[in-house]
Amino acid sequence: MMNRTRQILKKAVVTAMGASLVVSGSSTVFAAGSYQETEKTALANVVSKLPEAWDGYLENYQKACKGTKGTFTLTVEDTGRALAGALMGGTDVSWLQSFTFDSDITIKDGVEAIASGLLLNDTKLCDLNLYMDLANMAEYIQIPQLSEGYITAPIQSTVTTTNGVAENSQEIMSTYMNALSDLSSALPDSDTLGTLLDRYGNIIIDNIEEGSSVEESVSVDGISEDCTAYEGTVSEKAVTAMAEGILTAAKDDAEIKGLFEQWAGASDGENQYQQFEDAVADALDSIGSADGEVSEDPVFSSKVWVNADNRIVGREFAVIDGAETTPVFTWKAPSDGDTSALLLEITAEDSSLTLTGSGTTSDGLLNGDYIFAIDGTEAADINVENLETKPEKAGYYNGTLNVTFPAAEADDTTTDEESEAASNPLAGFGMVINLESDASTDASSIGLTVTTSGAPIATLTISSGYGDGVDIPDLTSLDKTYDGSDDAAMTEYVANIKWDTFLANIKAAGVPDELATQLETILTSAVESMTATDEDQDTSATDSSADGETEAADDAA
Repeated sequence: MMNRTRQILKKAVVTAMGASLVVSGSSTVFAAGSYQETEKTALANVVSKLPEAWDGYLENYQKACKGTKGTFTLTVEDTGRALAGALMGGTDVSWLQSFTFDSDITIKDGVEAIASGLLLNDTKLCDLNLYMDLANMAEYIQIPQLSEGYITAPIQSTVTTTNGVAENSQEIMSTYMNALSDLSSALPDSDTLGTLLDRYGNIIIDNIEEGSSVEESVSVDGISEDCTAYEGTVSEKAVTAMAEGILTAAKDDAEIKGLFEQWAGASDGENQYQQFEDAVADALDSIGSADGEVSEDPVFSSKVWVNADNRIVGREFAVIDGAETTPVFTWKAPSDGDTSALLLEITAEDSSLTLTGSGTTSDGLLNGDYIFAIDGTEAADINVENLETKPEKAGYYNGTLNVTFPAAEADDTTTDEESEAASNPLAGFGMVINLESDASTDASSIGLTVTTSGAPIATLTISSGYGDGVDIPDLTSLDKTYDGSDDAAMTEYVANIKWDTFLANIKAAGVPDELATQLETILTSAVESMTATDEDQDTSATDSSADGETEAADDAA
């Protein structure tokens, strides 16, 4: 049991350590001298910038809860229509231009409301109103063009044991949704978050052992920088010391206690802080009474490359197994004037994902070419056009990425079978990713165009921004509702659907009368089939009951 506890603590602390070092930044300016000094200065830089970023995030989230607007538009291009027509046996689809799904979203008082619309060729076909009342674990769906009524259904809990547990799950979901409505009440403020990050980040760094310090060049795609490489290593003994230091600090941490007091309203009267303190005390006891010696051999390493301007231009995390060191994450970004290169690689056992290439930045815009490889094999080529490197507002980028998928190369020794197995199924296809943002209006969009031999097939455009919000009706007093779990209720709902408005909108959108008529026939037949099936089942049940009564009477006679 003690060894298992140690292993759990070891994994948790190493994971936290990796996250902490990644958070410490990648291009921080500092006065370097050792691995620990480098990481401590980088961490301090992150902590100093955290309040502005965190406060901005909370502000944006609260604005999003009040009202967010999103639009998904699939535009079919000329080549796409030609392909669609060919696949449909030569059917004329020249009328097909676009599909659009737009939505307004609001989260308020434990209810997530989504008011959306489906459009064909910019003509609205129907609306879809969805209300998820997680406070009462129920959802409501309405399509006004088909019926004024609402389909209702309980939101099923994943807990299927006793009623008590299920009720507790509902309370948890209710608390969760209320927290979403007012995120500031559930998350720490920026000062508390910065204090915790600084405190526990430094505990982790303090227990990383100083490794080698050597002069080393960072070279990617022909661009090189002379750097000093600082390395830190972690042993099982260091992990144990980290865990003990973190737990000791957490046991009497005023900021952590304050968070539990902040969450007290969601604890159902339980003293969660006392439970936390008891768990920390048990973990400390487990560390103190752990049997056996802890190894001082390194099991994990973290390496940073620092250039002549005291800026981090590379990182590497690696697992150490005896004399073998295996990188699991590598990032390098050397530069030479306006030209910069990038290497980003993630490895796991015998698999790897690699992104590498270089580009030139002018007036804050990056232009360059990059290669994405899987297990060392080129899978995609990425051309970057006028991508903002430092947008006016975080997350609001402008620029274009052109992605192509190369065909597999074959040589004279490659057999037909090998060539077919190695062929890229996406060869000949491409994708253009267009980013457009306006930080002044908090609006952004991303366009994804699929191409074949350079010709566009279709474009999916996703736009988002803040909206006016959605009016949420009183869900406890809706005029007409249909229980989605009741077959009879759903049969009644379907039987009362009015297709006139929907079909009229279909025709107004440009769908040929012949196709619209076929669709009407299909919908009508489906409704008749469903209602007839339910009526047959009811008749069958009545007949069976009558037969049973007759047989019982005969037996009695």
